[in-house]
Parts: sequence; C-alpha cells; structure tokens
Amino acid sequence: MNRKHKSSAVTQLRSQPHRRALASACALALFSIAGVHAQEAQTQPAQTGATPAPTNQVETLDAVRVTGIRAAIATSIETKNESTSIVEAISAEDLGKLPDISIADSIARLPGLATQRVDGRSQVINIRGMSEQFAGTLLNGREQVSTGDSRGVEFDQYPSELINAVVVYKTPDATLIGQGISGTVDLQTVRPLSLGERRIVFSGQAEQNSLGDLTSGGWDKGYRAAASYVDQFADDTIGVALGVARLNSPFQERHYKEWWWVDGNTLNGWGAPAQEGRLDDAIALQGWEGWVKSRELTRDGVMGVLEWKPNENLHSIVDMYYSKFEQNELMRGMMSNNDPWFTNDDGNSVGFQNLATSPYYGRDVVTSGTLVGVQPIVRNDNNTREDKLTSVGWNTSYKLDPMTFTLDLSYSRAERDQSVLETYAGMLDPTNITFNNPLYNRFGWYSTPDMSNPATVLLSDPQNYGHDGRMENSTQEDKLKAARFQFSRDIESSDFLRSYDLGVNYNKRTKEKRATVYFADLRNGRTPMQVDQADLRSPTSLNFLGLGNVLTYDPRAALGRYYDVNVSESNDDLLKDYIVEEEVMTWYAKANLDIDISDSLRLRGNVGVQYIHTDQESTGFNARDGVIRGGQTIGTSYGDILPSLNLALEMSDGWKVRLGAAKTLMRPPINYLSAASSAGVSTTSPYLWSGSGGNPLLEPYRANAVDLSVEKYMGDASYVALALFYKDLESYVYQQNFPNWDFSGYTNDTNNNPVSNFGNFSTWANGEGGYMRGAELSATLTGDLFTPALDGFGVQLNGSYTESSIDPDGPGGSNTDTIPGLSKVVANATVFYEKHGFSARVSERYRDQYRGEYSSLFGARQYRFTMPESVVDLQLSYDFAEGSSLHGLTLLFQVNNVNNEPFRTQVSEASGADPTFLFPEEYTEYGRQFLLGFRYEM
Repeated sequence: MNRKHKSSAVTQLRSQPHRRALASACALALFSIAGVHAQEAQTQPAQTGATPAPTNQVETLDAVRVTGIRAAIATSIETKNESTSIVEAISAEDLGKLPDISIADSIARLPGLATQRVDGRSQVINIRGMSEQFAGTLLNGREQVSTGDSRGVEFDQYPSELINAVVVYKTPDATLIGQGISGTVDLQTVRPLSLGERRIVFSGQAEQNSLGDLTSGGWDKGYRAAASYVDQFADDTIGVALGVARLNSPFQERHYKEWWWVDGNTLNGWGAPAQEGRLDDAIALQGWEGWVKSRELTRDGVMGVLEWKPNENLHSIVDMYYSKFEQNELMRGMMSNNDPWFTNDDGNSVGFQNLATSPYYGRDVVTSGTLVGVQPIVRNDNNTREDKLTSVGWNTSYKLDPMTFTLDLSYSRAERDQSVLETYAGMLDPTNITFNNPLYNRFGWYSTPDMSNPATVLLSDPQNYGHDGRMENSTQEDKLKAARFQFSRDIESSDFLRSYDLGVNYNKRTKEKRATVYFADLRNGRTPMQVDQADLRSPTSLNFLGLGNVLTYDPRAALGRYYDVNVSESNDDLLKDYIVEEEVMTWYAKANLDIDISDSLRLRGNVGVQYIHTDQESTGFNARDGVIRGGQTIGTSYGDILPSLNLALEMSDGWKVRLGAAKTLMRPPINYLSAASSAGVSTTSPYLWSGSGGNPLLEPYRANAVDLSVEKYMGDASYVALALFYKDLESYVYQQNFPNWDFSGYTNDTNNNPVSNFGNFSTWANGEGGYMRGAELSATLTGDLFTPALDGFGVQLNGSYTESSIDPDGPGGSNTDTIPGLSKVVANATVFYEKHGFSARVSERYRDQYRGEYSSLFGARQYRFTMPESVVDLQLSYDFAEGSSLHGLTLLFQVNNVNNEPFRTQVSEASGADPTFLFPEEYTEYGRQFLLGFRYEM
C-alpha cells in the first residue's frame, strides 16, 4: 500500500529593510568584534566556472600556474581570503605534483577535518566532529551520488591527479545546492580557458608495501600512472582538457581481534552452561580471530572538459568524470570461540586450565592459560568489488548586460557489484590452545597444533554454523538527475547591493540495493573433505600471533569443486533489498553585498534563503521466517525555509572578521529510509502486529548554526585564523519503539486476525537533538616572515576542539556514546622546504578517539570505539631547473604511513555494568606505502 504523509504548505515571507540601516548594523556588529582599524580592501575577482556557484568561488583557483609548494599555498590562502563564506581550500599543487593515494588524504589535512581509515586507506571525511553522513559532496558545484550504502561519498573513488582544486564550505550559501550540516566539499576539475596555455603532463610511480607479500596470490607491489592534456583553440574561444589516471595499489593487513569480554558471575546470571575451570570473579575473553589480508586495488579514472566561449556573453562548458574501481581481496587466518554456548564435536563446552589473571582497573582479568577442547576454524576467503562512478554536466550561461541567464544539467551515477565469500576448514577432533591475551592493543599470542597439514585440517564446519561456507552477492545503483536555472543581475546604481541571484534546482535521486545470500555445503552429505594437492597453495604464516602456518587454498576454485551452493536467506538478508526515491525542488534567492563603509573599512557578504521541498518514498519487502510475505511502498513530503547570512569585514594590516549564520538541513542516511521490514502477527491470542525495519517517513536533521572567524593575512602565503562555531541540532535520528505503528500496508500471512492494524514497530525516528560546538586554530607561516635565513622553509599548523551534547541513543541512552565521527581533538602539522628545485614535506595527521561506523558481520553496519591515531607522510621531489636539458622533469619519492600507525578499537565489557570500562578489541597493521616516480610537464 502506498502511504503518503504531506507536510503543510510553506509561505515565504519578504522584508525590505532600509539599506543604510542594515549596512550600518552589520558593520557595527563586526567592527565591535574586531576592535581594530581597517584599510581599503581590494575588489573581488570575477567568478567563472562550470556551474552556477557562490560568488566566493575565485577564478584564480582554475587559472593559477602552479610552480611549487609555496605557489599552491598562496592559491589556497587567496581563495580563503577572497571568500565571503568561511572556507578551506586546496590547490592543484597539493593534489597533483606530490599526489596522495586519493583526495581524501589531502582534504584531511584541512582545519577541522579528519579522515576515517577503512582497510588501511583514507575513504570518508568527517567535518567538525560529524560523520560523512552529515557532509555534502559536490563535483563542479553539483551534488554527487555515492558508491557506499548511504549518502556519504567515498573519496577514494577520485584520483588526486584529476582534481584541480577543492573548496570546503563551512558556512552555507543560498546558491550552494546539496549542502550538508557539517560542511560541503566541492571538488573542481580544471577549466582549460582559464589556464590560458597548452599543458601536457605525464607521471608514473612504482609502489611497494613494507609488509611484503603476506599470502599466496597476494600483492605487495603496484604502480600508478597519469596523463593530462589541456589546450585552447580558435583564438582561445575553445578549450579542451583530458586526463586519465590508473592506480594499481597493494594493501596488506595483519589483523587481530578480541571478540568480547565478560566475567563468570555475569555468565552464571545469564544461565550459561558450566565450563570446567571458569573463574567466576574474573573477566575473560570469549573468542578471537587473527588473519592476514592482501588487497589489489585497481582504479581507472577519466576526466574530460570541453569549454566554449565565442564572445563575452556566451559561455558553455561540458565536463565528464568516470572512474572504475576494482578490489580483489584474499584473506587467510584462524578464529576460535570459547564462550559457554559453543559445543565441540565431542558434545562438550570449552574448559580452562592454568589460568593466570592480571589487575585491570580494579578487576581481575584472565590474561594467560590453556583453552581445553576448542575447535579453531581456518578461514580462506575471497572478496571482490567493482565500483563504477559516472558524472556528466553541461552548463551554459548567457549575459545580456546587466543580466545573466544560466542553465545547468547534470547526471551522476554510481554502481557497485560485490561478492563476499568465506570458506571453513579445521581439525575433526577438539584440541587445546595456550594463550596470552594482552590488556592493551597489540597482537595476542597463541600456540596451536599444525593447522597447515592437509591430512588433518579438512574442509568442514568446525564452529557448527550449519553450513560449510557462505557467499553474499550484492548490487547497488545510485542515480541522480538534476536541472538548474539561475537568473543573476548586476546592480551598478546601489552603494550597498552589487548583484542578486534567483534560481531553482530540481534533483531526482534513486538508490536501489539488492543482495542474495548463499550457503555452501560440502558434497556427499556435508562430509569433511581433504583439499586436493592441486588446489593447495603455499601455507600462510600467522607467526605474528604465534600460530605458525595455516592451510591455504583458492576459495573460488574450491567453491566449484567441493560444494553445493544454494540460496539461504534470513529476515536480515531479505531486508537488504530496497529502493529509495527522492525528488527535491530548491528555490533560492541571494543578494550579494559590497559596502565601502569608509576609505579604510569594507564589508562584503551575502544574505539569502532557500526553500526546499522534498518528496521521498521507499519500496521494500515484508519478510518473515526468511520468506518474503509481501511488500510496501511508503513515503512522505516536507518543506523547509533555510535563511543564510555571510559577512566579511576587511580591516587594516590584513585583518578580517567573518560572521556566518544559517539554518541548515541534512536528509537522513538513505539506508534508514528503507521500507524493508520484518513484520507479522503473533501466533497466540491476543493477535498483535509487531515488526522492525527502516522508516521512509523520516524527516531531515535540522540545525541552526552560527560561525565566527578572525583572520590575519601576512604576505601572499601566510595567515593565522581562529574560528568558533555553534550548531544547534533541533532533532537527531535514533532507534525508537512505536507501540501504535500502522501496519495496514502489510500482508498478514497467517490465519490469525489481528485485533487492530496497529502494533509495536522498532525503527529509526526523529528525536531530541543537542548542540555541536568547537574552536579551530590554523596558521600557515613561511620562514621569510621571521628572517631571510629561513627563506624556503614553512609550516602549516591547525588544531580543533569539538564537543557535543547529543546522545545518539536518545533520551535514557547510555550517556557514554558520542555521535559517529566526533573526535574532540583533531590536529595537523606540515613542515615544508622548497628551494633550488628541491621540495620536502613532512605531514602528520592526528585525530582523537571517536565512534566510527564500519561494515560488520554479513554487511551490517556497526559503531565501534576507535582509538586515537596519528599518521605521518613524507614527500620529496626535485625539479630540474630552466636551462637544463631535463627541464620539466620532476623526480618524486613518497612514503605514506611512515610510522606504520595501527588501527585500534576498544569494546565495553559485556555485562554493561560500567560502559566506560573498555577492553582492547581490534589491532591491525597496514604497513608503509613506498612510492618512487616522476612527473614530466611540457
């Protein structure tokens, strides 16, 4: 049944304050904050670009001729200085000449931003303590879809070599479509006519991982190559830019995870079976895993831009971006379960001998001993993934002085095909394992019999899962079509209003996900089988855990040779299938202000408003007992008025004060909107409905935000800034129980007649919000500011502190959980030197502990307490000087993760008596990435 809940109509209000009064009020407010004298500011450069965009986008971002680190820093600072919003920027030098693996690494060095590492690489960006779900991402001013399962864009899809600039908006702008609550990241490709000259660039690098080749069929060596061509024709009226980039990158992983901890008394209280030797008063680990992974990442990216400007009035740009990302992952390892509910093949629970304890925060914790009667499982897994990302836009503007008409059409599409395969092997008889569990994050130590002997380690089901292997294949498609029309008019007669913009934007987004789960059962009635010699590979070493070698084979080849494969899906598996559709209309208006208050004081800025109307609906299954019992389509609509104000007061000696105030929104994560649910009628009287699932009736996160920034600019490549921000989230989305949920759209698959169509439903819902607040201090200083002896040296420093009152579990929650992505302290430091063709840069990124969101068992999402991390990167290069026969050639050397920073998480003790009492959980090393190569420009 299609169910719509419509919001009431929204009426926009108009007001026309006296221009002089408004100018004076704005100026006095900012002047009183600064308390200093001012000087006459320079006029703002004219804007160009592929899409209608805020007036604070500066042409020099697209036109600057990059010649070194300092030139890139100067370009970024110029963008920040000229903007009327509070922004951070990166220029082409940072993203091209000394390239990162992806743009995520470069963006993460900006003030108030941090990256979340996934599988050893930077993937998503957290802005001002909020997860990637709260950030908007644009490409050339256009909203982008995601290859992930929600809205958060995965930045490792974007090669750094093909992106010319990045601007991160921390305050909203009425002409910015697709903004987030935490901020908006705008990736920008080159504009060939702005570049003004032909440029051809080739680059290549060889890559190696320091951990080496960890398993048979793995990869520890790779490469990256890129080429770009930019040129202008027909008297500089036609511009062309083409770029290709290929990345073949090895990622290695050594992983250890301690599953969960609990004391014997708590187990007794839960009615757990008895275990020989279990200590009632001591906390003990209940299971563990250790493995190595070898991943080969291959990413092909293509960028193209065609620009046509036959005269000063007509300007048209077509740009295209495409990337194909493939990942092949091999995992070999071992895991073991010793909780009291596990029963081995002898019918017994795991016992304990020779246990030793250590004090840990006032409690006794088992740290060493022997597990008796365990049946460890050997895993051979293979996971494959293919992502395709396409983005196309066409922007045409026509100027009929003093008016400009702009039409922008765009299409963005992301596809993902993924297959996750796990197979099991083990010994037929229970065995004993000696262990040593660390009480801080590092590798554990275990001693087992030889787990690599194919005569004793057989394909089987050692952990009694009921199947001998599992495979999940999933597909996902995210499409967004958009059209935008903008009317702009310059005002020459006003001493207050310089121009205004009126526009409308239409977005239609459809995200569809499908997943199928298969169980693999050994042939001949699930009889354990020996792996044939022809299918065996060299044993994989787990010596870093004391485990020796484990049996190794090709899991994909084994699947066809030894197993029967059948579809077998639970309710949770069926709920992974859904379609979500959104239609969003955005009307906007913005007035651009520029006031010369005096000969030495200038006020710039804008005031605007957006009205956004959203229609959303989702279609999903109603599942029960692993069977589809029906389906439903549910939706809602709502409207929001979002005013915004940005002011920049320019004063003497390079001082500037900015003020931003706005109402913002972010639509909920797309997977929360799924109509898929598990629901049914109880089988005993009284017959009542109950269920759980997604909620297509969710409305957005809404927030009121105020930002203040005080900045001091010194020379062309130095500045210091202090920014304060406060966001009042009117609501937050968390899981709730609804006793009066309407089940009238669900199919009743039993003969029981429910007493009504209403019952209890557990789902995501809008609830109580709270504040986000913080401070950011940033500085870029070149050595020549202090003494000529330091010419060529420089530092970039920034740090931020963020705190929140929001409990993501809602009222009455744990009071210890923080919202996902919130690191209270984030800091970055870069020291660079550039002179006589030689460039060196050392960067360190630090983020405090946070609650991260990760993919978990069988594709579910899980929040985990992620420990602090600090990643150091090194970049060196040498440019051959003009006059040299090698002029244009740059030699590059780069080391990512110089300090081999591990990924670490912690977990609460399972009794829940003290949620702040944390134990080590995951400890994973990824090694260092070494790159050596060249860049040649002609």
